[in-house]
Amino acid sequence: MAWQSILLAIGRSLNQWHRNRMPLHPFFALSPDLFCITTLDGHFHRANPAFVATLGYPEPDVLSTNLLDLLHPEDRPAAAAAIAGLAHETPIAALESRFRCTNGSYKWLAWSSTPFPATGLAYTIAHDRTRPKLDEEALRQSEARCVCALESTTDAFFAVDPGWRLIRVNQQAERLWMCQRDHVLGRNLWEVFPEAAAGPLHRLYEQVMRTGVPAHLEEFYPYAPHNGWFEVHVYPSPEGLAVYFRDVTGRRNAEEKIKRTLQEKEVLLREVHHRVKNNLQVICSMLRLQERNFRDETLLQALRECRERVMAMAMLHDQLHRAKDFSNINLGEYIRNLASSLFSSYGVNSADVGLRMDVEDIPVTVDTAIPCGLIVNEIVSNSLRHAFPEGRKGRVTLGLHALPGGSVELTIGDDGRGFPESAHPANTRSLGLWLVDLLADQIGAAVERSSDAGTQYRLVFQETVVQASSPVQ
Repeated sequence: MAWQSILLAIGRSLNQWHRNRMPLHPFFALSPDLFCITTLDGHFHRANPAFVATLGYPEPDVLSTNLLDLLHPEDRPAAAAAIAGLAHETPIAALESRFRCTNGSYKWLAWSSTPFPATGLAYTIAHDRTRPKLDEEALRQSEARCVCALESTTDAFFAVDPGWRLIRVNQQAERLWMCQRDHVLGRNLWEVFPEAAAGPLHRLYEQVMRTGVPAHLEEFYPYAPHNGWFEVHVYPSPEGLAVYFRDVTGRRNAEEKIKRTLQEKEVLLREVHHRVKNNLQVICSMLRLQERNFRDETLLQALRECRERVMAMAMLHDQLHRAKDFSNINLGEYIRNLASSLFSSYGVNSADVGLRMDVEDIPVTVDTAIPCGLIVNEIVSNSLRHAFPEGRKGRVTLGLHALPGGSVELTIGDDGRGFPESAHPANTRSLGLWLVDLLADQIGAAVERSSDAGTQYRLVFQETVVQASSPVQ
């Protein structure tokens, strides 16, 4: 060994020094390596400057002590046994011990010693291993933390090297794989699971190994005894691949059960809305039949207005019956259909009275849609009955817009003859005008009315707008 050659050369030089009382070889004094001469039982005889500087003691203090006295208590037994062998011409080879410094700290030294029984001395060379030892300890602690984290996680984990050799497996993976990690570590992943070698998992792992981009997959693994749904997250790592996975079969089954339950409830709700619509249409038909038995125009008008209100609610349930989402309804579509139905019901000639709609598709709750629909029904019906007498031409306008802050603006108007001032809801017994105010209160909207050019209504109410499309002309 190199250290033995060095020690033998130093030993010969020192033996010559002992015999001839010559100065020490300059190598001993100037070398950055740590050299010392001890008796065969470990008492210091000489120490070079590098040795003294490393430990920080004055040279006389070093020469007055035994090497064992400088060692960490845990390292003394091994060092004492090694020093005892010097008397039997057994050298010490690369023993690592912690030496106490003058400030109380310890430094790791790897030291080797060769005995020369003829002189009763041993010649020692040492190397400072403190930094590598600290790095090794930091690495060991980091590895321990990593192992602790991997063993504590609820996810199963394994790691493979670029050759698909399994290099890490945690206890959750053992549980899901139903095998001990000792039986799979070091083996090729696709030898352990040959049935998956050509499946989606294999393709996913190869993709991450090739691109270095993390990926995720939820896949059904159909092979016993591991058959079930697994959620897999794959990450590139310096070692190869790190794979976290969990059994999500229970969650998938619960999701499927919830989905089936929701589908059943959707069918039930759709049937409920269909039946409500049919019942409301039956009521409309009965009111229409009842109109045939009366000649009083006031009574006929009241029955017609009731029928129109019931029809407005029937149209809403018809739209809900056809909708995909029962929690929201497209208010724009509902208003367009309702206005067109009213024009058709009153037999309006589009050449005389036009209908202009600037209406956005705004989803609202059913609790908002019903009052809005009834308000549109009352005001548009009132316009068609009273705003254009004796063949007067004009136009009815409808507007629906989403405003900043989650508000919705509904405007209804006509350019007909307008209302007299005495027709304000506070001064009239008209049920329709009373209903407009009552329905507006239900959605938290104040009614603004203008009679400057025809009649204009404006209502602004708060609603969480999910999405709004471009206006429909």
